[in-house]
Amino acid sequence: MPLLQSKTTIEPSTPPKSAILAAVISLIIPGVGQIYLGQTTKGLIILAASILLSWIGIGFVIWIAGIVDAYLIGQKLEQGQSVGDMQFFWES
Repeated sequence: MPLLQSKTTIEPSTPPKSAILAAVISLIIPGVGQIYLGQTTKGLIILAASILLSWIGIGFVIWIAGIVDAYLIGQKLEQGQSVGDMQFFWES
């Protein structure tokens, strides 16, 4: 069951967006890799959650998961697969 329901589909671009670049920019600012890939709402949620949850020490976990998510979703797009705007890396 998806964490959040996707409303639109992100199609692969030509040339494809880089999974590595998505991960690197998510390393610098949480959620920006998702925004780069077209998952704007999800990226903003990751950014807000990272900031808000840093007060109780969980923001770091969200940040790391966001980096992994940006890379793996970026790989799916590089391979020509469509993804949902709220799809996370653990969802098929």
